[in-house]
Amino acid sequence: MNQRINIDDIAQAAGVSKATVSQVLRNAGRISSETRKQVMQVASDLGYVYNRAAANLRAGQSTTIGIGVSSLSNPFFAELVSGAAESLEQAGFFPMIVNVEDNLERQQRFATSLRENICAGAVLCLAPGTSPKMLADWKGAIRHSVMVLRPPKSPLFDFVGVDNTEGSAAAAEHLISLGHKVIAYIGGTSISSSREARIAGWRQAIDGAGLPFTEDLIEPCGATIADGSEAVRRTLKRRPDVTGIVCHQDIVAFGVTIGLRKLHLEPGRAVSVVGFDDISMSAEWDPALTTISVTPRTLGVESARLLLRRIAEPDAALQSIFIRPRLVVRDSTSAAPH
Repeated sequence: MNQRINIDDIAQAAGVSKATVSQVLRNAGRISSETRKQVMQVASDLGYVYNRAAANLRAGQSTTIGIGVSSLSNPFFAELVSGAAESLEQAGFFPMIVNVEDNLERQQRFATSLRENICAGAVLCLAPGTSPKMLADWKGAIRHSVMVLRPPKSPLFDFVGVDNTEGSAAAAEHLISLGHKVIAYIGGTSISSSREARIAGWRQAIDGAGLPFTEDLIEPCGATIADGSEAVRRTLKRRPDVTGIVCHQDIVAFGVTIGLRKLHLEPGRAVSVVGFDDISMSAEWDPALTTISVTPRTLGVESARLLLRRIAEPDAALQSIFIRPRLVVRDSTSAAPH
């Protein structure tokens, strides 16, 4: 690729001015779509590569947006990122997506990279353990930021989240309405703030119904199908009287249904299972998963909307949006066996 090609070459070949080429490459100015298309085609034919990092440095601004989430292998986060990225791209920004892996060091490196590239802003699912000082440092590095799912401990950012307590309460109440008396909670880890809120909702529902509670009804596990499968084995070995299960995430619920079959128990019949998220494959799972819908794609879209507002209005009042959960009943739940 010829690195010596410059704006003068493109302008001469396209028959336009240098100023027009510059505006096209920066996606600025009032340039007709025909001229813009012509200039871009000539630039491509000549092998010109636009040095956006250098342009950002000169202008002190960027079209790059960072999106950092805890796990891209989890379909929930993949759908959230998809919603955010599509909205940002439609507004003329370019998303840079990073798998933070709930790791504070990776989160810090992400912040450093965004600052060095003079990014326009960021959407971040905070790593557990992020301190107020870390939040202040992030604010100093990336002023325009929106936090998603995990609320920051300091009131420095716009936030988009889910009413976790209401959602898990609805899941447990659904099972109670079907006659289930012993309902377990499977999933999440001790460092998860959402798990604490969801367990509170589950507990609220079973206490409200006068059902017995013991700590052995709670089983933590990681966010994979394999973890869910193993967790339900441990739970039923300890509590074989369980007939209903509220899962921390859909991905865990998928594993629970597989684990039940390994134990020769039919999910949705012998044991009812409720997920949380309503990722796209939930409706296609076998059995189709009853779940608490928080539409992860909507979370992404709302995060992008708040970030675009923050970029356009840097001094606007902080805003928090909570997506209300909704019970979606499918085949993985039924009346309690007698």
